[in-house]
Amino acid sequence: MGRAVYYRSLVHLLFINFPYALAAWVYLFVFTVSGTTLLVALPLGALLCFLNLLGARAFSRGELALQTTFHSPLSYPAPYPPRPIFTRYREPTTAEIESGRLASGRSSLVPERSFYKNTYAMFTDPTSYQALFYFIVIKPAITLSLLLVILIFAVPAIILILPAPAALRAVRRLGKWQANIAVEGLYHAVR
Repeated sequence: MGRAVYYRSLVHLLFINFPYALAAWVYLFVFTVSGTTLLVALPLGALLCFLNLLGARAFSRGELALQTTFHSPLSYPAPYPPRPIFTRYREPTTAEIESGRLASGRSSLVPERSFYKNTYAMFTDPTSYQALFYFIVIKPAITLSLLLVILIFAVPAIILILPAPAALRAVRRLGKWQANIAVEGLYHAVR
């Protein structure tokens, strides 16, 4: 393991993690509250709830990409291919197979073109709500705690140079811990 791994972890936890978590929390909290409140005025509330889930799924994909980039290897394999943000894939119909419109190659699944079916799939997919719970409840507590620990203990230890290797190893372990929580909270299905 090179030193770059330790510094990548420190840079992510110190400079990237908090702004990303803050942006996700503000966006999802505002859209959750306003969307559920305005469900009385159904079209507007439904639109805000749609944008809320779309944002949760987009933030989820971004979070998984950040965690695997800065803290890999993780205890869990990264989801490949990543879960779709909106478009779901389905088996081709008989008419599509017979017409030969399918691209021969990578897989037998085709993207769903119906907006209503994609929307229904997004609203009924439990990972949409896992992402909401993760970004509104779990991520803020972890992010604030880690940021305070790093600012109070790790940064002075790195400045003092002698305890810097131990501080960087501790930051790396904390980073891997919170990255594994992110993968568990965003990717693994709730049973």
